[in-house]
Amino acid sequence: MNQEIFDLLGVGVGPFNLGLACLAHSIPIKTIFFDKADDFQWHPGLMISDATLQIPFIADLVSFADPTNPFSFLNYLKDTSRLYQFYIRESMYILRSEYNQYCQWAVSQLSNLYFKHEVVNIEYSPKEKIYQVTVLNKQTNKIHHYFAKNIVLGTGTSPSIPYFCENLPSEKICHSAEYLKFKAQYQKSKSITIIGSGQSAAEIFYDLLKDIDSHKYSLNWFTRSPRFYPLEYSKLTLELTSPDYMEYFFHLPPEKRDSLIDSQKIYTKVLI
Repeated sequence: MNQEIFDLLGVGVGPFNLGLACLAHSIPIKTIFFDKADDFQWHPGLMISDATLQIPFIADLVSFADPTNPFSFLNYLKDTSRLYQFYIRESMYILRSEYNQYCQWAVSQLSNLYFKHEVVNIEYSPKEKIYQVTVLNKQTNKIHHYFAKNIVLGTGTSPSIPYFCENLPSEKICHSAEYLKFKAQYQKSKSITIIGSGQSAAEIFYDLLKDIDSHKYSLNWFTRSPRFYPLEYSKLTLELTSPDYMEYFFHLPPEKRDSLIDSQKIYTKVLI
């Protein structure tokens, strides 16, 4: 095999694989990442102007793994001459839009991230112990093949639409991921209904509530949950994100891991 072989090939360039690319940048391994999107945009449909992250800024792309890494959020602030302003502001929680800008700053410094490139097939050769990855260059419409020892999938989640809503027109119904795209159109309606009890639903409800007097629509919020659950941010809950807990969790029997995951879903469907 004469083709170049990468040590690691990443599919998708969201925060997880972007963090991996940043951490691998200073390591002597060959890596490459592909994403079918035109560029890096983190949840553009929910980029509400005053929305903040639910976690402190130190949980950035690299700091917990490597606090001295040049792709840290603090180094981003220094590079953009905003470190002292951030310090004076005295807030651990940054705007979602600023996090997006920080990620775009990191993307701009990495030459091994390829947007507008869609991975369309992956095959594994047991004999050579190599993956062959077929990639469509969406700009040229040409197919290229890449070879890698390891694959990291970081494609994120897809919007979940109830089956009975799938064929309804987008001018009447949309997923929260496209909220800002249709916001102005929906505000011309007599009534707007939000379905769901998570953070996205709460942010959309509050955003629409601020404009209710000027647009005169009625606003409804429905959920199958018996009530709205606040974010559980105690020290013991935060331990679930620690490397020690991850090591413990990894060595549990599969059935125990599955039951724990089910019991911990409440921590992701909450409001701040």
